[in-house]
Amino acid sequence: MTPAGDQLLAHHAALLAIPALVPAVVVVGVVLYIARKDRQDERAEHDLIDRAFDSDENE
Repeated sequence: MTPAGDQLLAHHAALLAIPALVPAVVVVGVVLYIARKDRQDERAEHDLIDRAFDSDENE
C-alpha cells in the first residue's frame, strides 16, 4: 500500500512508449503491404507482357 496522497507513476519505459509505437507499427505494416502488393502487380504485368510478345513471335 502507498501512503495517502502518494501517486503510483508508470516506471516502465515500455508502458510510456506504447502510445508512440502502436501508430508506428501500423504505418510500417501499411507500407509493407502496399510495397508487396505493388511488386506482385508489377510481376503480373511483366508476365502478361512477356506472354503477349511470346505469342506474337510464335505466330
